[in-house]
Amino acid sequence: MQPFLVASSVRAIMAQRLVRRLCGNCKVPGELTETEMRALRVESSQLSDAQVMKPVGSERCRGLGYRGRMGIFEMFVVDGEVRHRINQRKRTMLLRQKARELGRRNVRKDGVSKVLTD
Repeated sequence: MQPFLVASSVRAIMAQRLVRRLCGNCKVPGELTETEMRALRVESSQLSDAQVMKPVGSERCRGLGYRGRMGIFEMFVVDGEVRHRINQRKRTMLLRQKARELGRRNVRKDGVSKVLTD
């Protein structure tokens, strides 16, 4: 497909994921392991004001520790500059970099922010 066809046709791209929500009845305070912190790309300093919760399991959640789901999202709007970069066949990495410069939140950051405010 020619880049100009993509650049002129696409107005925005949205990514979404459904993630499990901890059961409010049985969640307990816990700690993140180093492996979990690396996977989430967070530092311990970012969690200084946050309370980490872990699933346990109860009758309400049928012993799973999770009840319900929430959506996390990422929206990438194709503006004039992005359209120009697509037409020039710029690499995906450069498009992602531009999105970060514009302050767009990716799925991971949206998930972390929702967990910290929940």
